[in-house]
Amino acid sequence: MKDKVALVTGSAGKGMGRSIALTLAHEGAKVAVNYRTSKDQAQAIVDHIESHAGNAIAVEADVFEADGCAHLVDETLEHFGRIDICIVNPGAGWHPEPVDKLDSSAAIEDIQHEVESFLHLMPLVLPQMYKRKWGRVIGIALLPPYESPAYSYNVGKAARVHALLKARDQAWRNGVTVNVIAPGPVPAIESLSEAVEQCERGPAWQNRINTSPQDIAESVAFLCSDAGRFITGCVLPFLYHS
Repeated sequence: MKDKVALVTGSAGKGMGRSIALTLAHEGAKVAVNYRTSKDQAQAIVDHIESHAGNAIAVEADVFEADGCAHLVDETLEHFGRIDICIVNPGAGWHPEPVDKLDSSAAIEDIQHEVESFLHLMPLVLPQMYKRKWGRVIGIALLPPYESPAYSYNVGKAARVHALLKARDQAWRNGVTVNVIAPGPVPAIESLSEAVEQCERGPAWQNRINTSPQDIAESVAFLCSDAGRFITGCVLPFLYHS
């Protein structure tokens, strides 16, 4: 993965995006760390990567907006010259209402948020991947919690999965793989230092008792590697042991 360029949306918080950005950088990729409001956290991630001989930038952009996605891609291309890997991470908020108690406006917004970043980004990143006959697109979705009444959240995640998988065949003909990581609930890693420790396979990683953001990051790194070149159209589940 050395010198590949990874755009990781929503990667400045305490969850999977940050661990993915750290892990791809650890594997040698150049990383665009995207944030919407967490500027200081994003810069701390970039500073860590660069202090370990990596290459990263922080880019403020709202990926739920077309202009935000265009800005994110433009900044990444201006700095790195290309995009090889695109991680579609942030999604809807949590509205637990069942279908008979929906706030329809909130539900529609939930579903839009699950697909619009993917739909905004793909026309911007896929053509250049196709030209090079190499690319990785990975979406973070959800292991379906069938017992959950959160109708709009679950429908939105299903829409994201379907949107990604429908892109598989054309992408594959052009050298690009498209996959989905579908975890259940994944507890946040509170500090950057612990996220780094897990990324470096330290005690926090060895002693984990449940699915961690780092587990998701490891699977992303595998799918982005040369070893994952023939895996496409996959929905990879991660269970959470309550």
